[in-house]
Amino acid sequence: MTGAPHGSLYWNPGAISYLAELMLALVLSGYLVVRATREIRQGRVHASTFLLTILMLAISLTFLASMLRVLTAGGWVSYAMPWSRTDAWTTLAMPWSRPFGGIVSTSLILLAYHFPKPLRNARTEMRIVGTSLIVLTLVEVAIAVKADLAILTYTAWWRPQWIAGWMNLATVGAAIIFWRQLAVASGAARSASAGHRVFDAIASVWRPAANREARVARAFLILTILPMIHTTALFLPDEGQFGRYPLDIFICWSALAQLVGLTLVLVGYLPERSSFLFKLTIIGLGVLLATVNGLAWIVGPTYAAQFRAPGLPVSGQALRYAPRGGTLGYAMQPTAFLPEPARGQAIGESGGRIDLMFPLQFYGRSYRRLYIDRLGTIGFDHVPQATDAAFGQGVQPAIYPMLVDTANSDARITAFGDAERLIVTRRDRCDADATDRCYQVQTILYADGRIDVQYLDIPAAPPFTLFSPLRAPWIVGITPGVDLRAGPPILMDYHRAFLMYLDRLFAPLVLFTIATALIAAIGLPLLFSNFLVAPLERLLRGIRRFRDGEADTQVAISFNDEIGYLIESFNAMAREQTALTRRLEDRVAERVAEVADMTVRNTKLEERTRLSADLHDAIAQTLASASLHANALPARLRDRSGPDVEAAEQVARLNRHALNEMRLLLTELRSAGEQFSPTNRLTELLDSFTRLHGLAISRDLAEAAPLPPEVFAMFYRVAQECLNNVVKHSGVREVELVFDALEDRALLTVSDQGRGFGAADMGRRERLGLGIMRDRARMIGATLEIDSAPDQGCRVTMIWIR
Repeated sequence: MTGAPHGSLYWNPGAISYLAELMLALVLSGYLVVRATREIRQGRVHASTFLLTILMLAISLTFLASMLRVLTAGGWVSYAMPWSRTDAWTTLAMPWSRPFGGIVSTSLILLAYHFPKPLRNARTEMRIVGTSLIVLTLVEVAIAVKADLAILTYTAWWRPQWIAGWMNLATVGAAIIFWRQLAVASGAARSASAGHRVFDAIASVWRPAANREARVARAFLILTILPMIHTTALFLPDEGQFGRYPLDIFICWSALAQLVGLTLVLVGYLPERSSFLFKLTIIGLGVLLATVNGLAWIVGPTYAAQFRAPGLPVSGQALRYAPRGGTLGYAMQPTAFLPEPARGQAIGESGGRIDLMFPLQFYGRSYRRLYIDRLGTIGFDHVPQATDAAFGQGVQPAIYPMLVDTANSDARITAFGDAERLIVTRRDRCDADATDRCYQVQTILYADGRIDVQYLDIPAAPPFTLFSPLRAPWIVGITPGVDLRAGPPILMDYHRAFLMYLDRLFAPLVLFTIATALIAAIGLPLLFSNFLVAPLERLLRGIRRFRDGEADTQVAISFNDEIGYLIESFNAMAREQTALTRRLEDRVAERVAEVADMTVRNTKLEERTRLSADLHDAIAQTLASASLHANALPARLRDRSGPDVEAAEQVARLNRHALNEMRLLLTELRSAGEQFSPTNRLTELLDSFTRLHGLAISRDLAEAAPLPPEVFAMFYRVAQECLNNVVKHSGVREVELVFDALEDRALLTVSDQGRGFGAADMGRRERLGLGIMRDRARMIGATLEIDSAPDQGCRVTMIWIR
């Protein structure tokens, strides 16, 4: 990955962090752009969607600019570094992280006014605040333009850190507005008194959310805490054993958490049913990127601690820069270690000018004075600044004995000169526990142009820090500045060597991260779709079918996991619901049948009652009158012969029998549905035939359980018809009747030893009587058997089984 413009970008843990943030932000930005485009095509643009899209795009650009800054290792005092081209877009893009951050702050504030719903009675306030933020963002744009112009002119310019405070205040303001949204959604504004409204608004932060809007407002309120911490981190110093490592680790992880949280809150609130897979993908991608980032930061410090700067001077070593004449510049070579005592004029914190007692030749030019800064760097145009080394070969002719500035040391610079040489000595005064960061270097400038650098005391393995080039030896050597006509510079850039050392490890990790993220972005949806979403969709389809009336719906179980258990629970519920429905349907059918049967019985009862009334009013009254006249006949025929009197008495008996039969029939019709004792009724029937016709009836009656009234009525009529046939046709007066009844079955047998009959002997009337008996048996589902032959009697058997 060092194939970036001019080999000036070097991958490191910080760049990996911003890459992870950028990739996740781009995914979410793409989702929002697609959604905003869809809303525009549908003609329903929502301000919240528009602001969220701008917010995420600005966050993505902020991450990109910050990643470029870290890739270049710039931004510590100036965006440029010695190895970067000042006119390259990668360099000029770095100052624009602040304008993009201003857009983020402005969008966040305006989003707070609109999301989840437009804040009531805040339109004027929103316009004032929004206009102010836009003006501040334009100021940041002007600052970025000025920074780019400074880079192009080799000028180290950095805006004061306090200017970033307005972004921090904007984030605080967004949190306050989201809090107001939460209070409104929770109903705090409806309280009667002002005190209660304030208390309810404060309590709404921890009270259970009343609705979806309240939950979303609370989530955004929490999410604004992380940007506040991010912007506050801009004011923190860079000092420390590990520089900014812990801070950048925290910022990266919290930024990833913020993006994932924003996705979950936003997509969970949007009215879409297809966002489940997207949320799972974002969570999986966020966890993956956080893992890669954590791995980079775990390996990075250990790997960096093993770095040893190649060619770094050591204690007791001396280097000589000897002029080569013409345009050849200087040659560097080892020389004898012959340090001079430290003496002479002390150089203050702001540096100082030294007037030479001899003309000093340096890169083809003669100098009578020079400038020394507080680190021992020697410049020939002005007091050197550490930022001078950030631009190409330097902004002025300079000598860098060893450019290093440790935080826990106090460099003491002295300068002593005579007619032939100038001796500049740096001795750091350090605490006892910080000797590994103390440097002692002596520079001797001779009148003939020779330069000797004596390294009195150099730490054996100075720790290099990613974001602080000056914390370890950065540059050693000499440079003619921007004018290279007198010869090339001799500069050893150890910080760049450190970055190249890190790049050898982390450049392959970048390819791995990008490839893994792409595979995850494509593979996670496929994986979740097959193993999670597809079973859930099958379950949803089954629920819809079940809801639409397919009661026997069953969903196939793919895996015996939690979703499989959920599907099996649904299947069991559907089966139980189906069984319950069928039981209810059976019960309803039974009830309907009962109601129908009851209706039929009621109809029959009504018909029986009507028929009973008609029989009573017509036939029964006539029979009663006929019976009265028949009873009077024997007395009137007393003077007649015996056969006439006997015939009159027989007529009277038959009339009385007919009247009794009619009354019995009326009683049956009126009392339909009541339970009768079969044996008692049959006994009454048999006794009446014995009394009227002189039949000798052998009877065997058994009653184990009462029969249904309609069943017994048919048995009764068949028995009656059989006895009538015996009286009319058998020619005998002996008959045998057997009746046996259980709850679900009954048997009737009537037999005699009379003349019997064959099929050819039966007349129309006899056939009619037998047909009526068969019809009666068929009405109750019974079977009727007639066994008879001439001169062999007759047997009638009727069997009923429920």
